[in-house]
Amino acid sequence: MASFLSNLFKLTTGTMIAQVVGILLIPVVTRIYSPESFGIAQLFLSIAAVLVVISPLSYHFVVMLPEKDEDSANVFVLSVICILSTSAIAGAVFIGFADWFGRIFEMPLIVDYLIWLPIFVAFSGLFAILNEWLSRKVRYGILSRGIVMNSVSTRVFQIGGGLIAPSPLGLILSSVAGLVVAVLFMLRGLQEDVGLLKSVTTKRMRKLAVRYREFALYGTTGNLANSMSWELPAFMLAYFFNPTVLGNYALAMMAVRLPMAMVGRSVDQVFYQKASEEKNLTGGVQTVVQEVHTRLIAVGIFPFVLFIILAGDLFTFVFGADWLTAGTYARILAPWLFAVFIFSPISSLFDVLERQRAYLFFEVVILCAWAVIFSIGGSFGNPALTLALFSIGGVLMWGAKSAYLIRESGAGYRGSVLSLTRHLLLSIIISLPLVLAVFLELPFHLLLGIAGITAVAYYLLIFFTDTLVRSEVIGMVQGLVRPEHIDWMKRLCLFR
Repeated sequence: MASFLSNLFKLTTGTMIAQVVGILLIPVVTRIYSPESFGIAQLFLSIAAVLVVISPLSYHFVVMLPEKDEDSANVFVLSVICILSTSAIAGAVFIGFADWFGRIFEMPLIVDYLIWLPIFVAFSGLFAILNEWLSRKVRYGILSRGIVMNSVSTRVFQIGGGLIAPSPLGLILSSVAGLVVAVLFMLRGLQEDVGLLKSVTTKRMRKLAVRYREFALYGTTGNLANSMSWELPAFMLAYFFNPTVLGNYALAMMAVRLPMAMVGRSVDQVFYQKASEEKNLTGGVQTVVQEVHTRLIAVGIFPFVLFIILAGDLFTFVFGADWLTAGTYARILAPWLFAVFIFSPISSLFDVLERQRAYLFFEVVILCAWAVIFSIGGSFGNPALTLALFSIGGVLMWGAKSAYLIRESGAGYRGSVLSLTRHLLLSIIISLPLVLAVFLELPFHLLLGIAGITAVAYYLLIFFTDTLVRSEVIGMVQGLVRPEHIDWMKRLCLFR
């Protein structure tokens, strides 16, 4: 657990300030672009996201698994070849049949932007494979800076393009440009591996492609179903409603998922590396699952409780009065996104334990469930009801997936259930003053102050009641300050 938290600390602290800057720029973007522009850009990104998961044929998930770096290098190059080939084919199809796709999605305006699809898919795939390679080599400094450059440069390009001509093209091109900048920077992390990459052979790539063929067969299909389940809401909202509804949904997802991703993506990366390492050394992963999952619940639950309470006021204050509906959507989606936050890291166990068939089963079931839910909601013509059904279904589906993985890892359910129950009750009790303040309709700046005080109280309780978290926090602080400055903290925690 110590090395896990240390690597997580390296990956998150280097990105935190710049990621926050990227998030703080969103209110500027929402005052430049309309909900309709967001909706069209979201449809483009949803199409691209589905293609991105297909492009490496899931071989990028294999990079972390082999014991020998030479084998990982061969898989790395194999993944790059797959990415470039798939993006070229996808570009030919979508550009050649652009008008047909515009009619399918009930959004003809998307046709003008599909020409950028192969470039986005190629660089997004390269970004993903570089993430896996740098994680294997434990080069979290370069990785974190690459993530920062992607986030911040995308926002800067969005603002610059919007000031010139606010249109969906500005949002789309900024996403492409952010990926290009990040990939070019992260390629610097391969300088030490030139010798390994030169040792790559076609014969070895073919052998490894066959060895891990279930990743390509079942993993890719499962990843496609997973991506479709994430992007299906955008497709269905575009089909049943209009670009404005889709734009409000897009901002709701962006506003919640970006802060969540600051920690969540880092946890995913480090957990995958640590679980793979533990499996190679001990043959099991139950220890890392037990230690990480329960504490992820403890750390992650309180911000979501605060968000559910403040979402409406928060969106109108931060993004402007035009985005009140997006705040309503975000409040509805928050329980599902919390489930994603706490369950997503252990989803990498499908790869670590090589359970690709089970992964495919879960993703197909989830995709079918979403199709049914959005068809029912869309038939009523009520986007809020549709998203409410979607959120409830998301909690149930992700809970079922998590229960399966915890059982397969041998970690047991008891710790996770107790942690969820205890910290949910604690979060509700501590947030009662904020609930009362909202009921009394106090000014928003006072609500933020009360929210800050309750957050400090919650995390102080976590610090003083969880001995492992406390010892790790003290250890990380010791690495940042001189030893004599830490004595008071040790004395404060004598009751451990």
